[in-house]
Amino acid sequence: MLSSPLFTFPNNQQILGSRLSRPSLARFGITSGGNMAILTDNADVLIIPVASAGYTSTWIDTTELVFVFYFQQNLCIGGTYKNRSSLGPCQICPPHTRNPGTLVNGALHCIPCSNISSNSFCPLASLADIDLSTIPSYSQAVAYPETGHTIDVEELLLKNMFQINSNPRCLVISPLLWTLIVSGVGFFILLLMTAIKRCGCQQFIKGREKAKIIFQHTDIISEGEKLAGGLATFAVIVLIAFSYWFSISFIRRYPIEEVFEPVKFACDQTLVNAQFSSGLVLLDIPKLEQDQPIFDLLDAQIFYLTVELINTGFMCNSITTQENLSGTKYVHLAHNCTQSIPEATTSITVSVPRHVTAVQFNMTGPYWIGAIRLCIRGQGQKNMSSTLNQLDFCQFYTTPNEAIGRTSYIPIVFIKDINMTYALSESDETLYSGLWMPTFTAVSQSDEAYYVDFGNYLRYMSSLTVIQIMLDERPFFIKNIQQPIVRTGELVFKVLLFTFLCIELFASGILIVKLLILPLLRRIVHLWKKYRGQNAKSDNSNRSTKPALRSKSLHKANSIRKMANNQSMALEIDTATFNQNHQDEHNKYITLDIELNSPVINYRF
Repeated sequence: MLSSPLFTFPNNQQILGSRLSRPSLARFGITSGGNMAILTDNADVLIIPVASAGYTSTWIDTTELVFVFYFQQNLCIGGTYKNRSSLGPCQICPPHTRNPGTLVNGALHCIPCSNISSNSFCPLASLADIDLSTIPSYSQAVAYPETGHTIDVEELLLKNMFQINSNPRCLVISPLLWTLIVSGVGFFILLLMTAIKRCGCQQFIKGREKAKIIFQHTDIISEGEKLAGGLATFAVIVLIAFSYWFSISFIRRYPIEEVFEPVKFACDQTLVNAQFSSGLVLLDIPKLEQDQPIFDLLDAQIFYLTVELINTGFMCNSITTQENLSGTKYVHLAHNCTQSIPEATTSITVSVPRHVTAVQFNMTGPYWIGAIRLCIRGQGQKNMSSTLNQLDFCQFYTTPNEAIGRTSYIPIVFIKDINMTYALSESDETLYSGLWMPTFTAVSQSDEAYYVDFGNYLRYMSSLTVIQIMLDERPFFIKNIQQPIVRTGELVFKVLLFTFLCIELFASGILIVKLLILPLLRRIVHLWKKYRGQNAKSDNSNRSTKPALRSKSLHKANSIRKMANNQSMALEIDTATFNQNHQDEHNKYITLDIELNSPVINYRF
């Protein structure tokens, strides 16, 4: 069964000189001690001795004009180690270990990285333990604001004037709460003055009359006629004052780029006098004359492309840059390179000649790259009402626990982002601002799958690492429009309407009290008094019931006695009368009998 080779010769750590760039090997042999000798077809001899652990055999002077080339023992490069003697190269450090390449006695083993911090960055072939928080990705791109649910200033006024929130801050600035407080004070004063009038306190009557005159003169609700109207006027003034404060503060919160202070006049902290819209517009559509300057500024902006090689041993003198043209043509680009050995970071910056192009970075040497941070920067500029914003974007590329591949392609697509801000006054000019928005495409940067399939030895063969960055531009741009919800003239008109609305509301309230509430109260008082009088009469009737009964019984007894006496007296009288009548009748009959017995009877005819 065939197994994958451990290494090949030559490789990226054991290179051949310029004279032997492509030798034809005639013979080679290995001694009993493990040393290797190679004879080329040009009679050149290469002697590669076995290197101790922590070292590898390398060709030091690759330009020497000799026929026998001795490879010499050298320390393992940064990011590699070697724990046994052999002819081959040093092996890369596993993930979470490192070798800075500065160990005096050679790297027999890689140094473990810190496991305490979650920001520790130690991928394959690391030289340093890097804190990821020092190399973040960042962007100037922000989500364009969305218009709030309410864009009608009348609705905003009503919503913010007539609401009470449980939040302490909102309560303090609540117009309705302060209006109710002033109304309550006015109602208390009205009750006090009514009480003075009812009780007739002479020492307060004069003061009451003066206060009444003052309040009647302040009455703007009932046209100086009502005491209650004058008291309610103070509540109206409080509400109107809050509305003026809200209006003046609200109109100043435009544009949003100039809004820095928090909202003090309303409960909603996000309140701004701005509404927003956004859309995509094709670049081929003809531009208006006032729009063209911002496009000219964007097209003229120079891009500065910076590639930061993180956790690498590549030196500045091993890096070249170029702009790829059509086919295989290219031109060299001047670049600025800086290097931090303790941080194992090399930074290369080039000026990009065009916005649509391909820039290539070539790194020659046996090192690997743990990660790439790609930054695009550009200077800002201002021209009259058009402002070109400074460009500053950075994107971090890495594959967890793996190294960047030998050939990497990173596409970046740009799109113009243009903001139009209409003036608060229609006589002022519209402001323009522009920014290039790059889109960094997420692409795989690792060759690990290739090495797994075809052999780990392949990672040590190539001495060239290439990073190619393709720049492109979208055929459309983003158009963001910002305009005020309300302008000065309209707001003045709306506030005046709100002022009259408040006056009419309080006038309507007083009218409702006069026509409905007061008559209802009078009716309730009348019914209460009537009910109270009936209860008092019933109580008096109950208290007089027993004496009346006793008096009635006594009167009845007296009546009965009186009737009995009357009857007795009547009976006695009747008896006497009867006797008298009987005596008279008796006397009558006696007289008649005498007359009948008389001898002389006189007859008259």
